[in-house]
Amino acid sequence: MPEDVAIIEELRRLTRETLNYRGPRGILAGLVHELVGVLQSVADFRIDEALDVAEGETVCAQGLAISPTQAAGCADEFLRTTAFLRGLHVAITEALYSNSGRPIRILYAGSGPYGTLAVPLMSLFLPDEVRFTILDLHAASIESVKSVVSGLGLDQSVESYVAGNACDYMIPGESLPDILLCETMSTALEKEPQVAILRHLLAQAPEAIIVPESVRVDAFLVDTSKEPVIIIPESDDPLAKWQPDRIDVGPIFELSVSTIHSWDPLAMDHLPAATIHIPHPPGPGYRPFLFTTITTRGEHVLLTHDCNLTGIREIEGISAGETVHFHYRLGANPCLAVEAVE
Repeated sequence: MPEDVAIIEELRRLTRETLNYRGPRGILAGLVHELVGVLQSVADFRIDEALDVAEGETVCAQGLAISPTQAAGCADEFLRTTAFLRGLHVAITEALYSNSGRPIRILYAGSGPYGTLAVPLMSLFLPDEVRFTILDLHAASIESVKSVVSGLGLDQSVESYVAGNACDYMIPGESLPDILLCETMSTALEKEPQVAILRHLLAQAPEAIIVPESVRVDAFLVDTSKEPVIIIPESDDPLAKWQPDRIDVGPIFELSVSTIHSWDPLAMDHLPAATIHIPHPPGPGYRPFLFTTITTRGEHVLLTHDCNLTGIREIEGISAGETVHFHYRLGANPCLAVEAVE
């Protein structure tokens, strides 16, 4: 078997196993590590261990675009990579079922240097079924994804490559995507431009499926003495071997197709979020935190501490008994901001 055929067959096998495996997490981690290793083996991009990982990041008007090196490292978070691959696979399957016979178009904004969330699925679907547009701010990432796709013989699966800011990108009218894939975020949707990107792109392709389909931020009062010293992925503890003490205060903000369509398209400074009352806790050890839950599609969900995107963030400057109002601040440092209601 020629080497290039062997590589694509290995990628196809690993992708199928990653999509279907439901056993111990350690084995899943190994599958994802091998899958990412295949992408790395054909990529022109190499991580320079001598450089700060932040070297090459870009602060844009809509938020921080992490460096290609940081983006490469994201692939190693196996629960995150698995959830996005599975969610995108579901979205593709749904779109193919309802499609009129032309290829499904996917716009992948923020590909990083390996195209981790797209290239594995290119190995499973024919170019006349699914075609991708690959978009990233950093030219180094785009050139690297080109090398990965070419090295695997998947060139026909890519409609175009675009090096540029996704928040400025104008989708060609004849190439409206059926699916918008974007993973440019941090915990509680702070710092990075996920909200701005999906808002801009969905305005141009209002019927598109988005992956992730929902990013929800909720407020909890947390007894910090009962949080685990070692972070445990919540989805990895189905029997609740540890018992955190958290009081649900309420939903704060959600990024989804329905909420994006509900926002004022002309809003430039902020987007609406919830007003909540902070109850008096039952003890002195409780502090308010934001929790993030990501649903990539259907049943595929990233829960608390499953990855860096779903850590918890303390809410500063509020007190028990207060009613507080949140809004999502847009701009170069996007985040959920809070103020007391007079």
